[in-house]
Amino acid sequence: MIDFDFSNVFRSGVVSRADFESQEGKLDSFLKQIDARNQGFYRVIDDEEMVTDIEAFSKSVKGKYDDIVVCGIGGSALGTITLRDAFANFFEKSKVGLHVLENIDPVFLSEALEALNLKRTLFLVISKSGGTPETLAQYFFFRQHLDKAGLVAKDHLVFITGEKGLLREVADQDGIPTFSVPEDVGGRFSVLTPVGLLPAALVGLDIRALLQGARSMRDAFLSVDFEENKPFQLAVLQWLCSEKGYSNNVLMPYVMKLRTFAGWFAQLLAESTGKFNSKGKSVGLTPIASLGVTDQHSQLQLFAEGPKDKLVLFLQVEKFSYDMEIPVLVESDKTRFLKGVSFQNLLHAENKATAESLTEGGRPNLMISLDTLSLENMGGLFLLFEGATAFLGEFLDINTFDQPGVERSKVLTRESLSECRL
Repeated sequence: MIDFDFSNVFRSGVVSRADFESQEGKLDSFLKQIDARNQGFYRVIDDEEMVTDIEAFSKSVKGKYDDIVVCGIGGSALGTITLRDAFANFFEKSKVGLHVLENIDPVFLSEALEALNLKRTLFLVISKSGGTPETLAQYFFFRQHLDKAGLVAKDHLVFITGEKGLLREVADQDGIPTFSVPEDVGGRFSVLTPVGLLPAALVGLDIRALLQGARSMRDAFLSVDFEENKPFQLAVLQWLCSEKGYSNNVLMPYVMKLRTFAGWFAQLLAESTGKFNSKGKSVGLTPIASLGVTDQHSQLQLFAEGPKDKLVLFLQVEKFSYDMEIPVLVESDKTRFLKGVSFQNLLHAENKATAESLTEGGRPNLMISLDTLSLENMGGLFLLFEGATAFLGEFLDINTFDQPGVERSKVLTRESLSECRL
């Protein structure tokens, strides 16, 4: 269950409840506009064949590998990192290690190679286009070492890609197992396709539970009932605040296991909303990834007394899977407030206090609460923000789903490489 508390946005004085409710009339037309864009991020979660194929492959290789290595970047990596960190023990080596190589730093890659036993490693090479330069570079590097070790490529590689492109050609030639990225699902919206589902299944996560939660939020996303459509409500507040100058969105989970969800959110919001609108005006919301309570001691000073340009979105889990009372070992006036308090109590109290201090200063903030950190809620959380971002595109008069500003960088990269051959 995912709940909202928007009251601090209204109490801050930046947006009124009347302003919020006045946007209800746009819901139906925006849903029709989104439908006309033919995007599959909220449809792919019904693909039973996709789920069955992923489960069958995962079952067929169970026990065969010690490490799963994802070669990918951006939308091909961030969702998997989020899922791994949300449901793995940070300090315990799991039976199957999941590593996401979301960079091409040569030291990073060489250290990965040094640590891996190639005979017990499966590489997931992920690129929708099949030609992402960084991903191809990673693939060529590890493929070279697999070949040198005399290992059969199709036993240690899986491609997750589109129906066309270089990776598809190599897969057909070498018999490498391949899963498809739907043509109508963009990279930053692809966590609930094989891009995120296959690595999740390979480390034992219940992808059906994840999709069940996503479908529940998808139903809310498609509802024309303003009170039921949580993604639309969230988008309304994000947009109204941006119209008042609060165009920076801070996502601040008070849950250590959701730290990297803020990174996934950052790509989704930045790449989706930073565009020229139909009138040629630059628009967009700027994401800021934060973490409670860590960033109470690093970023909060800026949020509290810096420029009034930030909407803070707090993310909270009401009941942790484990909690314990703080053992007060020194009795004094300075420690008495911790007596009989659990770590969960302290975390929630700090979250509440931080929100209240921002509200008192006229800084808008809202609370998104999960009753527990479950796969169902994680699926719902992905769909909540994907749906809200789709609605934001309609408010901003842009195409949420393209990224023309990235393409020029790719062209210039290729040009610069021609000048620096080794």
